[in-house]
Amino acid sequence: MTFKDLLAFKKTTVYSLSKQSGVPKTTIFDLSSGKVSILDTSGRNLRKIANALNISIEELLDLEPAEPKGLYPKFLYDAINEYLKAFRKDSTLFDCYSDQLISCINVAEVEHMISHETADKLRKRYI
Repeated sequence: MTFKDLLAFKKTTVYSLSKQSGVPKTTIFDLSSGKVSILDTSGRNLRKIANALNISIEELLDLEPAEPKGLYPKFLYDAINEYLKAFRKDSTLFDCYSDQLISCINVAEVEHMISHETADKLRKRYI
């Protein structure tokens, strides 16, 4: 789960989390967009965000970073993003996006576009 996924899960926005936590909106937006890593965020801001979301700092630090572009074939990267969008929106078609992602991971692995280890990592992360 990424920071953006956490916001969706907690049903909050960058703006409302900023107001509730006292952390600047730009800082939270940078975390949400993946521009800045959770690990690069000050302890003070982590504490404020964790308190506002009612989670521990450790849970914040365990969040996955966003998938970097260019690491996977475009069709797999697109499938990951569509899956995450469906997850964030609590889509009624979520299972379709999940099946599509599984298929794309399998194709990329069979066609040797990604390693078996990478495929397993993606399956554990998303499925």
